[in-house]
Amino acid sequence: MQDRRIAWKEAARVFFLSRVILLVITMLTVLSVELLQYSNAGIPARYLSMLYSHDAAGRNILLFSWYHWDAAHFVSISARGYADRANTAFFPLWPLLQNIAGLLLGGAYPDSYYIAGLLLSNLCFYIVLVLLYELIAADFDACTARRALFYLSFAPYALFFFAGYTESLFLLLCVATFLVLRRGGARDWWFAGLLGFLASLTRSSGVALAIPYLVLYFQRFWVPTQRLQFSLREKLNALAPIVLIPAGVVAYLVYLYFAKGDPFIFGAVEKYYWHRHFSLPWATLSLIWRAFFSVTSSVHFWGESVAFVFTLIPLLILGFGWRRIPLHYALFSLVLAALSLSFPIETDSPLLSQPRYLLMLFPVAVIAALWGENRRFHRVYLPLSAGCFLTFTILFVCGQWVA
Repeated sequence: MQDRRIAWKEAARVFFLSRVILLVITMLTVLSVELLQYSNAGIPARYLSMLYSHDAAGRNILLFSWYHWDAAHFVSISARGYADRANTAFFPLWPLLQNIAGLLLGGAYPDSYYIAGLLLSNLCFYIVLVLLYELIAADFDACTARRALFYLSFAPYALFFFAGYTESLFLLLCVATFLVLRRGGARDWWFAGLLGFLASLTRSSGVALAIPYLVLYFQRFWVPTQRLQFSLREKLNALAPIVLIPAGVVAYLVYLYFAKGDPFIFGAVEKYYWHRHFSLPWATLSLIWRAFFSVTSSVHFWGESVAFVFTLIPLLILGFGWRRIPLHYALFSLVLAALSLSFPIETDSPLLSQPRYLLMLFPVAVIAALWGENRRFHRVYLPLSAGCFLTFTILFVCGQWVA
């Protein structure tokens, strides 16, 4: 019980610090751009198309400063269902939760659903921090857990744990699965299967949770020192729930069959509308190489360079530090990264959104936290990461694409 209290306290400290900083940066950015607008200075065209961007009072433009990109798609699904065929690429659990919360907030479109998304995202992220502290403190130590919370909260793309995106919910389900599997009780395997089901109902990449499930299952029941301690019934009871993990994807296919007449419509939408297709990770490398030689402007070049660098960094951290984390952490990260990189954009921006997807590799924050025992590393890594975090937040609030 004492450990749980410490986890809530440590999580609260990091959570509120990061949220205060985000709110202050949002206010300063909006006020600065509003002043530029009134002085007839050049401002981003994307900003001018934002909801309430010409509101004289500035209150609504401040409120809707995070209403961009996928957040708008989730609000649309939450309020109107999958009326837009293009939105079938987004899996249903997050919009469903947003719909329920939006109705509780009055059901006004888009206000209620948008605010619901912000509240849910931040609530989920706070619970992520609590569970992550518990997990890392148990597998490593309290100091490593504390650093990991800071590294995750101020990661370059951690702004998506504030926006109405699926990142917070998906990461919550992943970390909760790891924590439940660690306990390893008879009911915990079924609980882990249910969490995996919800994760794959949030994103198809949730099926990667089958990897840590299998690793811990074999370590518990089939290593020579453990094999004879459990009956066949106990082993089967622990293995059976793994079928629940991919069942989330199957459930969405069944829904699409009855709602749209085509269970694989989301795959076609991914390919022909969102321009994502399956490609082996090494084939993605050739797309990246080609993209750098087909840039049409310096802005595009810098955009591609940023996406490349912030895709490469977590992969390098994982590559150099995987020996310092448990096997199921490393394999989960490897599979999740491979799944992400296997669906590049077919256009001249193959790494579009990849830095955000790789934010789900929470073992990367664990490795960095272990390296953070070295004060020099900590004093360099955290300020650089936080600096990028603030920069990307400002760009996102201004309506610029960051991931």
